[in-house]
Amino acid sequence: MLVKAKLIWLVVALGATTALGQAATAVTPDLRDLGSGRSVAMGGAYEAVGFGVESIGGNPAAISIFKRYQIEASGMWDIPQAFGNAAIGLIDSTNPLATGVSYNFTTFGGFDRRWAHVTTLGFSYALGDLLHIGVAGRQQVIVGAANTNSITMNAGLIFRPADWLSLGFSGHNLIPVYNVDTSRYFVASVASTVASQLTGAFDVRLDFNQPVARYALHGGLEWLIAQFLPIRAGYQYDGIGNHHYVSGGLGYFSDGSGVDLAYRHELGGQAGRMLTLSLKLQLH
Repeated sequence: MLVKAKLIWLVVALGATTALGQAATAVTPDLRDLGSGRSVAMGGAYEAVGFGVESIGGNPAAISIFKRYQIEASGMWDIPQAFGNAAIGLIDSTNPLATGVSYNFTTFGGFDRRWAHVTTLGFSYALGDLLHIGVAGRQQVIVGAANTNSITMNAGLIFRPADWLSLGFSGHNLIPVYNVDTSRYFVASVASTVASQLTGAFDVRLDFNQPVARYALHGGLEWLIAQFLPIRAGYQYDGIGNHHYVSGGLGYFSDGSGVDLAYRHELGGQAGRMLTLSLKLQLH
């Protein structure tokens, strides 16, 4: 009886440990969370905006919205969820075929630790200023609980019926990799700017990889004071990764160059607390 009781407790303990590991993995930020100070502060709603180099790994059609050379470096840290990301990217949209390249080094996964090297090369072509078409190839090396060394692609459209309105749709990881960290999803997005001062953005992320479709909602606002001080706020409901976030941030902006600082606070869950810092240089 004593041996049987010990075996029962051992099975229960192993089951609890496995459940904890699966729960930690389910709610830990992943490769969909690679943004910048601006996008994090606005609740992760950025795909139709086109201001930052996160467009390269988001909706690549947004690369050609604004004509410029841009270099941007970002760092993201969420100590409670053991998530970190360092990124650098470059965009040249001064030619008809706009180009962007970015590199991310990411550590994530909670108990099931991963280290990822993600390199993305994106292209965008504009038909006037009405329609932007983009495609990006992404190579990812993930080491840890879910290994892969693979290539996939993203593609998207941006429709701009007016200078102040952008409507977007994008598909991510369109080439099947069959890895838990590179599953396919889609994003519908909208962004609007009023009087060059107030910008609102909203993204809906759709995931059809389970029997029941899952979705995530991202929304944010940016108020540009005196053309140099942006103040931002956002909210994110993530029914895919099981998160609720509020976020905010501010920055300094001068002719496209500047610095952005953001903070993202998880409501419940594993009490995620993310800080993001971005430095960007823009030339026209």
